[in-house]
Amino acid sequence: MRIKHVEVFNAVMLTGTVSGAARLLHVTQPAVTQTLQHAELQLGYALFTRQRNRLVPTREAQALYPEVQRLVSQLESVRRLAGALRGGQQAALRILVVPSLAVHALPQALALFRKRHPSLPVAIRTLHSPEIAQAIALREGDVGIVFGHSPHPAVQQVPVAQGRLVCVSPAPPTRAGRRGTAGTVGTVELAEVLRSSFIRIDERDPIGAMLAEQCTREGLAPEGGITVQTHHIAMTLAAQGFGPALVDSFTAAAADDTLQVRTLVPEVPVGISALLPQGERSPQPADDLIDAFRRVVSSPA
Repeated sequence: MRIKHVEVFNAVMLTGTVSGAARLLHVTQPAVTQTLQHAELQLGYALFTRQRNRLVPTREAQALYPEVQRLVSQLESVRRLAGALRGGQQAALRILVVPSLAVHALPQALALFRKRHPSLPVAIRTLHSPEIAQAIALREGDVGIVFGHSPHPAVQQVPVAQGRLVCVSPAPPTRAGRRGTAGTVGTVELAEVLRSSFIRIDERDPIGAMLAEQCTREGLAPEGGITVQTHHIAMTLAAQGFGPALVDSFTAAAADDTLQVRTLVPEVPVGISALLPQGERSPQPADDLIDAFRRVVSSPA
């Protein structure tokens, strides 16, 4: 498919009609029809069927659409960059970060980063670690911040900090009836946590997979409980009394005085890494962001 085919196909998918696509693209209806027919001729199959004055995508069109959306997004990024360069503006630093680190660590890192780059545009997207590795490989971001290791032949991995899994639960009241202070207050055995209805990270997450491997090595089989996708959600549920949560020590650093944090035994290490496109010299702003992140998370709870 040519670029013009992609643009017309996307416009028809968005609007559902030739007239709507023509208005969206600021072209005539015959131009949309002709381009669509030419695309179908090249592909060798129909993209739409007509039903009551609307164009309904075929199975083939539905299969193509996610990739077309990705391409359209990249084209728009190219247009924005070209316009910025024409006006003498700096291109935005595109940051991809896992949701849990975006809540607490990222704002602190950005505060340090802004001291060196006060006016540089920044674009932030939250994704899970495997998705970030894929996006960096496709050059959809300049720097990614992930948990664990995300091996990919097109991605360079830079260690940022090393932490561990901890158990977060409501802090017991003191003798005066008040909560204690936040922070690490001892240890807890993994086997003890597994005997309760606890909150854990999905095994498709690198940290969730590490926890599952540790359970297997210890001969432990977790049952019941709640499985979530992000450490921040796990900690929030723990604060609401749904059970203790096993989260990373970086997320636990944001715990308030209503929560107690205990180190998990045996220790399950949790690392933070920065991902960069392989084979390219990283821009200075990307290096500065990594340095800022390293300074923020160098002393997790």
